[in-house]
Amino acid sequence: MSTYHIHITYFPVRARCEPVLLLLADSGIQFEYEEIPLVKWGKMKKTGKVTPETFPSGGVPVLRVTDKSSEQRSEFLLGETSAILSYLEEILAPPGAMLNKDLPLQTRVRTQMIKEGSLFFTNRVWQLSVEKDWLAPPSRDKIWKTITIRYLRNTESALGELQKAMKVVPEKTDPLTALHAAVTAAITFITQLFPSAKRGLMPGGNFPLCGQLWMAVMTRPKVVAYWEEHTIAQKAWTIVEYGTAEWIAREAAKYDSPSLLAKL
Repeated sequence: MSTYHIHITYFPVRARCEPVLLLLADSGIQFEYEEIPLVKWGKMKKTGKVTPETFPSGGVPVLRVTDKSSEQRSEFLLGETSAILSYLEEILAPPGAMLNKDLPLQTRVRTQMIKEGSLFFTNRVWQLSVEKDWLAPPSRDKIWKTITIRYLRNTESALGELQKAMKVVPEKTDPLTALHAAVTAAITFITQLFPSAKRGLMPGGNFPLCGQLWMAVMTRPKVVAYWEEHTIAQKAWTIVEYGTAEWIAREAAKYDSPSLLAKL
């Protein structure tokens, strides 16, 4: 039984909390997930409730952890998705598991590069969702050709190099890592924006290693169960009206093309 009490705070969308939820759901640990509506968040900021003492990075997500085995029972607060992922990866790891901090330096920083690149990619694209036509041509073509393809190529190459030093596709009994969660969240987002991209993730496609990692994570029983119970797939990706699951699916139905991967 875990000695940690874990509480995560975010908006009622997927976005920056998606990889965090992947780690928590797969671990099987009990945790509290608090969603703050955007209107309430605005009021909290106006009334001075968003302070460094309560929201250490000035925003969300925020992780609050209490070690129940400690006599002090003090609460530890942490902001920023990347830092939260690194922290959870370590405290959720089963006894005897190889930790990121124990890896050789070059391997360790390569995993960090892939994780950070995945988080940067998703944040960059999410910012575009404020525009109504962000998923219609020509914006859609730009997102695919200049942002998404570059991310997939770089990640596929980096995972290939990393695989020479360590296993990158988790087996059923392996704990998930921050890298697994960050890459999986990014690829899930890509496949919803561009459904035809799934062909490139299959064996024989342009990005098979990305696809293997993604499928290995998204088919894990605890992840599947949590996603179904909490209807994660139906949630909005961003806080704006053009970032909902319905809007993204509608635009994909209109503009997605089987020729997406033709000229890679």
